[in-house]
Amino acid sequence: MQENKKIKNFSFKAFLKPYYILIFAIFTVILVLFLTLFFEIRNISIQFSKYNSNISNLANKVSVLDKDFNERMAKLNGSELLLSNMNRIISTVYYGTADNDVREDVKDFTAFAMMYKEKYYLITAGHCIEFEGEHYKNFKFKANDATDWINPDLVDYKSDYENNIDYAIFYFPNRISMGLIPAAPEEEITPQYVLGNTERGLNLVKRYKDAKEGESGSPVLNSKCHVIGIMIKKNGAFTPIQVVLKALDTIKIE
Repeated sequence: MQENKKIKNFSFKAFLKPYYILIFAIFTVILVLFLTLFFEIRNISIQFSKYNSNISNLANKVSVLDKDFNERMAKLNGSELLLSNMNRIISTVYYGTADNDVREDVKDFTAFAMMYKEKYYLITAGHCIEFEGEHYKNFKFKANDATDWINPDLVDYKSDYENNIDYAIFYFPNRISMGLIPAAPEEEITPQYVLGNTERGLNLVKRYKDAKEGESGSPVLNSKCHVIGIMIKKNGAFTPIQVVLKALDTIKIE
């Protein structure tokens, strides 16, 4: 019995030796650090999951907003575009006149400003320049909202009236600063609207089906209010705007 007590006392004293205490202290510190690190990692993981969840929710909300916006834009029809941009659109339409060898202002017509490759041009029908052997000259134009006349240079025209290749291109740098946008090749080309000038007693904006004789040179617009052609005939025939753009690509304008 006494020997057992000695052994127990000996073991406890051995445990109290400095290096055992040091090992126990190191183990305790490591355990505390491990537990601290474990809980910190767990907390970071939870926060990261919440962050991912918030990002996902935000992405879903943005997706819904984007979808709603696209749906609203798809529902926005041509009449709304016209109404919201009426003043600017109307100001791109011009009234033009020309002389012949006998009389001044013998010819009058509609024209429109168009922007293409960062330049502005006046576009009208080619038979307003030449028709059935008669050539016109001394062209002058004024915008619907203007009182001053301008005298741009005629840079190109074709008057193949029968085949609907009927256009004229005028250029006057630094005097025209606003214009309609031509429809891109991939855009829909269903005619929706025709614009007129204020001098001839024509409606400023009318549906394409209501266009009539006397509106030669007027722009024909699609549902996006982009130019798809030049009105040339009372039956609604028009010169495609792509014909004009191809011509512009071959013209060198300084």
